[in-house]
Amino acid sequence: MIAVLILGSLVAVGAAYAAPTKAQFIRQGDDLCRQVQRELAPLRRQAQAAKSLPEAQQWVAATRLWTAQVRIQVRFNARFRALGVPPGDSTARNLVRGLDRGLALARRVRDAFAARNTTALATALSAYVRFTTSLNRRVAAYGFRVCGRA
Repeated sequence: MIAVLILGSLVAVGAAYAAPTKAQFIRQGDDLCRQVQRELAPLRRQAQAAKSLPEAQQWVAATRLWTAQVRIQVRFNARFRALGVPPGDSTARNLVRGLDRGLALARRVRDAFAARNTTALATALSAYVRFTTSLNRRVAAYGFRVCGRA
């Protein structure tokens, strides 16, 4: 009997985490975004420094930076998805789904840098910027104060 009560309370706690309110979703998401901003800060500094490298080294540096960014984004997506979404909130669900699209596009950019393919890079980078700009606007419009802002 006690095991059933404990199991029932664990399920209830799990359900509570799987279904945050909109305010909780925004607060927890913004907390994650703050963490990621701190993780990305060194990459931004490295990208600035890489601009002064010879061209061949810039390709290597850009590939390394995008690889690190993809790694950070994979972890972020998993943690963000683990927050759950508010019940019945299709907008929140679509925002979370958008994270995977952004990751796929970031991988294309990384791969284009790795291949030193300027045509693929132009296409991939353009698609990435268009998509992330749109997603960030939707995220900010939803009510996030940190997420979706540069």
